[in-house]
Amino acid sequence: MLIKKIENLASSILSELNIKTAPVDIKAIAKHKGATIKPYDLGERISGMLFVKDSDGIISYNPTESQVRQRFTIAHELGHFLLHKKTQDVFVDKQFQVHFRDENSATGQDIQELEANAFAAAILMPKELLMTEIKKHNFDLGDESAMKELAKLFNVSLQAMTFRMVNLGFFSLR
Repeated sequence: MLIKKIENLASSILSELNIKTAPVDIKAIAKHKGATIKPYDLGERISGMLFVKDSDGIISYNPTESQVRQRFTIAHELGHFLLHKKTQDVFVDKQFQVHFRDENSATGQDIQELEANAFAAAILMPKELLMTEIKKHNFDLGDESAMKELAKLFNVSLQAMTFRMVNLGFFSLR
């Protein structure tokens, strides 16, 4: 699925629920979309899991991880639920690792993971909301403390916020 379609899906969900402020309540969104959210100790290497039966989904997340990680995991699994539920019944996601590109993503084997990550970023850090907050607080995106404050405002990790800003073209890491 094209990133633009994923961005549009996230945007339409936020509009549908009249969500206009950060941080986005990802659990409420998941419940509204028909997913049950359950904390479950999945072990050290697994961040989340999605089980799909008929049109219902159960999203499990690892409660031992940080709150920002839990939120991204729930959003990621919701992405699988909305984008891929017809392709398989169980999704297990190992701990999140950031790669710009590796041999697995290049072959397309991880396309569903990339799409779920794109959805998570779009729903947790919507472009319009980011732009509003950047203007409102007059953030200098070249200043790391401003990026940390923005990440805190959206209740996401600094790493997630940085990659979102790069992917939106607000700045480059080079």
